[in-house]
Amino acid sequence: MLRSRTPAFTPDQVAALDIRSIPRFDRYATGQYSASARKASDLILFSSIAIPAVLMFDPAIRRHASGTAALAGEVFILNTALTTLTKELVRRPRPFNYNPEVPLADKLHRDGRLSFFSGHTSTAAAMCFATAKIWTDYHPDSEWKPVVWITASAIPLAVGFLRMKGGKHFLSDVLTGFVVGSATGWLVPQLHRRRAH
Repeated sequence: MLRSRTPAFTPDQVAALDIRSIPRFDRYATGQYSASARKASDLILFSSIAIPAVLMFDPAIRRHASGTAALAGEVFILNTALTTLTKELVRRPRPFNYNPEVPLADKLHRDGRLSFFSGHTSTAAAMCFATAKIWTDYHPDSEWKPVVWITASAIPLAVGFLRMKGGKHFLSDVLTGFVVGSATGWLVPQLHRRRAH
């Protein structure tokens, strides 16, 4: 309902956007508009959604496949709801709207108002952290824990960097998406774990 009420930019509104209103640490993204970066971020995003499936290679976790799938689904739905609701309420212009090299036609869409916060980053973080959290709960003493958590962090951070290179998000959008997604991915399995004990 909110999305249907989000209007696209008009040419006059695009012309009125002022890069000086953006914090300096966020301005890097306004000069970016790489199509290859956007495609790469999409590819990693879609791959990250399936990352919890790798847990099925673990015999101990595979015995609880339905519960694991339910947890992953809950993480995905909750993160998507938080991300979408925030985007529609905030309506922050995407960085490419400030870039004079980007064709005006590309700026006159509702999606141009949905910068805060990065859904690609939050989704990748949520699914990667949920996977790492579930695996760690089954293997709390494993020497592989640092590798698992570093990988779980690196994937969404890579997605976030590519979203900035694509002109889709500011640094603050990416960092917020990482925090929200990682918190969701960690908290949902943790809350269920506590309830189980």
